[in-house]
Amino acid sequence: MKKDIEIFLESDLLEKYLIGSTTEKEAIQVEHYISKYPEVRTTYDELQDNLENYARSFAIKAPVELKEQILNDIPKDHHNSTYRVPWYYVAASVAAILFCTSSIFLWSRNSMLSKENSIVSSELMDLKNDILVTNTKLEDIKNQFVVLNNPETRKYVLRGNQRANNLKTVAYINPVEKLSLINVVSLPDLPEEQVYQMWADVNGEMVSLGILKRNENELLSIPFKENASSYNITIEPKGGNIEATVDNIVANIPIK
Repeated sequence: MKKDIEIFLESDLLEKYLIGSTTEKEAIQVEHYISKYPEVRTTYDELQDNLENYARSFAIKAPVELKEQILNDIPKDHHNSTYRVPWYYVAASVAAILFCTSSIFLWSRNSMLSKENSIVSSELMDLKNDILVTNTKLEDIKNQFVVLNNPETRKYVLRGNQRANNLKTVAYINPVEKLSLINVVSLPDLPEEQVYQMWADVNGEMVSLGILKRNENELLSIPFKENASSYNITIEPKGGNIEATVDNIVANIPIK
């Protein structure tokens, strides 16, 4: 029900109801929400106050002498004569009504434009994010092409030991372009609280290359490590480890 209220408040039914442009069915719906849900009632009251303040900010004070002129034009013996409203009084009333109506229209239009601007800004942000993701994917594809089609690229196959018999991972290393790719062919199941983590042995120190995940034979970029002497895969606690658990190495291959 909270979701229904949010959807209702995001629509423009309250504004339309306030200026009298709802259909009969919409008016019944609005009145139902106002009477049943306090947050809707509060929003409606705020809209009324905002409209009143908006109209009041543009109000023009009537001339002081207007009241005296109107009283002077009223017949002294109004009991025995037919009262006629002065034309300028009628004109002033019509002008006030037209002004109020135009104020409501302008306020409603301004509210709608603000909502439309917010929607457009959100859509632009989503579009920018989509472009960023697409550019990242294109860069990955470009790197994959460079690595796989370069004669300097070396291929290394890491196979699991007796603790991970079905583990198979293929690494593609290009020391000239300094690019690395990995293809996780198969990963044996682990308990939920454990993961496979890949490491590069650089000058005797194990440097993390990230957690391995099943990726259905898709090539993934991994950090290139200069002077790496071997690649290793260990079993670590969920979320990965800062330091490699050497006792849990399940795959290892030296790097030329």
